[in-house]
Amino acid sequence: MQRHPRMLLPFSSWPVADRELWQSAFRVDGLFGENGAGSQLAPATRQSRLESYGRFLGFLAARYPRLLRRPPEKRLDQRRLAEYVAWRRQSCGDISLAADLGSLRGTFKLICPDIDWSWVQSVANRIANAAPRRARRLNLVTSERLYDLGIHLMDAAVDAFERSGRIRARDAVCYRDGLIISLLAIVPLRRRALAALTIGHQLVKNGNRWELDIPSEDTKTRHPLEYALPQAISARINQFLERFRSRIHGADKHTGVWPSQHNIPMRPDSINVAVTKRTKKAFGFSVNVHRFRHAAASLWSIYDPVNVRGAKDLLGQTTFATTEKHYITTQSRVAGRALAQVIEGLKGRLPSR
Repeated sequence: MQRHPRMLLPFSSWPVADRELWQSAFRVDGLFGENGAGSQLAPATRQSRLESYGRFLGFLAARYPRLLRRPPEKRLDQRRLAEYVAWRRQSCGDISLAADLGSLRGTFKLICPDIDWSWVQSVANRIANAAPRRARRLNLVTSERLYDLGIHLMDAAVDAFERSGRIRARDAVCYRDGLIISLLAIVPLRRRALAALTIGHQLVKNGNRWELDIPSEDTKTRHPLEYALPQAISARINQFLERFRSRIHGADKHTGVWPSQHNIPMRPDSINVAVTKRTKKAFGFSVNVHRFRHAAASLWSIYDPVNVRGAKDLLGQTTFATTEKHYITTQSRVAGRALAQVIEGLKGRLPSR
């Protein structure tokens, strides 16, 4: 089958007017200036919108190059969107296409804010709703099972140390990965926030317990999050920092909580790879970092359906009214404690070797 050519017009090749509108949308004029409408978007969202618009411009350059000389709001109508949808379907599935159209609509809202682009989102929604869904087998994995895997990995590292009297690098990595998995089971952070944890900043000691203090710049919603960790996990963190972390090569060169073996903290992708490998070996199928968020919501809905809306606060999501967004830090702390209590009750014990 002939592969559809990749047509993404790079930013440097955009029409001058489009580049100016894009830069204006992301303008930051300081504390008392008027920032652009997109200045608060997360970097990943900004990149997604840039690529979606670049693809649309690539389509126009290939099919309707004269339209690039017209204002952006004059280039898109229902007929042309239908042609664009058919063009994109040659290289992607409908779920990806729907997400791309939603991102494209977001870009048009930024650069042409006086136009109603809701009809583009309506098309995206119809495509997404009609797309076939794959079975989500991994949603059956709950936080309790993932937590138990993390404990097992940490205990295996401790047992190896007690047998040999020394901590090998591979045992330290095993303990690190187990701690990541158990921590995620209780506090299902996104990859970027997890990788950004540093000792004494995002991970802080309060009495005999550790807490997570996630600043707004490390969250997708741009709201800070705070989680008080249970005593059992705090004890595990103590052991990791006192015994195991230093055995990973280069750990002394930075304050990142999760050292790699390359003198730098683990990156979001490398954390995801480590977690998927450990879960694949244990369960026969992989569970990536994002799936921990599904697992937490699943556990909550099974064992505490009355209060399942609390899962929103645990995940740091903002679907309540605007006034309630100001309480997300307090809510996330309470929600994290609630999930930990559920897991404690299910396990009957939280080992702290």
